[in-house]
Amino acid sequence: MAEFDSHGTFQKAADEYAKIQDAFPEVIRDPLLADMAVKEGDRILDLPCGTGDSIVQAMEQAGPTGHALAIDISASMIEEAKEAAEAAGVKNIQFVVEDMDKAQFDTEAYDIVVSANGPFFSSDLRAFLAKMWDAVKPGGKLVIMTLGRNFLAPLSGVFLDLAQNKTDNLHISTPWRITEDILFLKTLLEEVTDGHRVNITHRDAVMDYKTADGGWSLLMGTAFRNYTLQMSPESQAEIEAELKDWMQTNSQFSATCSFNNITITKDGA
Repeated sequence: MAEFDSHGTFQKAADEYAKIQDAFPEVIRDPLLADMAVKEGDRILDLPCGTGDSIVQAMEQAGPTGHALAIDISASMIEEAKEAAEAAGVKNIQFVVEDMDKAQFDTEAYDIVVSANGPFFSSDLRAFLAKMWDAVKPGGKLVIMTLGRNFLAPLSGVFLDLAQNKTDNLHISTPWRITEDILFLKTLLEEVTDGHRVNITHRDAVMDYKTADGGWSLLMGTAFRNYTLQMSPESQAEIEAELKDWMQTNSQFSATCSFNNITITKDGA
């Protein structure tokens, strides 16, 4: 199976990804900020930070005495995040381009450590979660969002079927499936946090993309962009045309995306 190229994917997907965050704030940003419950002066670690939609608003809430370290493997994502911070007048975020598996940061230094739809891209999920937990201050919290079993269904399934049918030897790797199983994820987090209480909320978000062009842009702003890296331009154009035709024929202009929102508060203060 071909390795999932998260760097190549999100280098190309950054612009569409940012547009998704703007168009659907209720899907990722708003629930994440609600779980974070940022207070004035909070120190926050965000990895991977993506295009910065959540961390910029979090630091607006934390105010000038707060500080954030925001890390992402994609320079394109970081550039989008910097532009968002500048537009909002937020100056107290340190942006770093770095592989999250290799990123270094202080232990017990952050009031909030957050990772939205990122842990499953780590090379060693247990080690990554342990590293994040170590960065949480006593009394602080770990906030995670992972994808559930529906990831842009049914649009994504049709896309993958077309992609494999139209592209020779196209290997499908879906790293997000490692965290779909809620019992597995809860058990792993309990082990990593030495038995701390793990709060998990499952939710399904319906994303109305309204047009066939909107549906294609939605896919291309997510991890599904990865599979176009293995296609010829001709194959990609054919798949795009057929998928748009399928959306029009079936009047299918919305997709369901499920999420698991997780918070864990560290003992002590």
